[in-house]
Amino acid sequence: MITIAPINRERSIPADQFLVTHADIKGGITYANGYFCQAQACGEKDLIGQPHNLVRHPDMPAAVFHLIWERIREGREIFAYVKNMACTGEYYWTLSHLTPHFDGNRRIDGYQCFRRAVSADSVAAADEVYEALRLIERNTRTLEQGIAASRQHLEGIMARLGMDYDQWVLSLVMRDEETSLAA
Repeated sequence: MITIAPINRERSIPADQFLVTHADIKGGITYANGYFCQAQACGEKDLIGQPHNLVRHPDMPAAVFHLIWERIREGREIFAYVKNMACTGEYYWTLSHLTPHFDGNRRIDGYQCFRRAVSADSVAAADEVYEALRLIERNTRTLEQGIAASRQHLEGIMARLGMDYDQWVLSLVMRDEETSLAA
């Protein structure tokens, strides 16, 4: 297994590239496209078979991944802003679209993730919310307590904004689209 130590340096992801991975039901990477390998600064042979959480940056709140896995297990898609970690330890932010993959009997046998670059404005908005969640998770006794408290806080933030997590992510995407159209 590859071990990566995070460093505080951002990697640039070209706006016209989609970073794609497929994983089995346990999260083992079964496919990684060339753009993902470039973003990861790691070869496909090094990535295949690795746990997908290899790319998880420690700044990502566990509650967000809990929400992602919950959706996948329910057979539903989800869009999320995600801070990933390359094999170099550098980080990069993406809008990630995760969808379950079904076998011939309609049982979930894995998932796919399509990622694209996001604007600095969207990253700032996402990171502001995620920082509050990270703080809660760091200040609880157990991971389970942290996830529960963090999810509750996330739901409270979304309620104050008058939307759910999906609508919030969409609002950030729409803001990015409006900004790019105005440019």
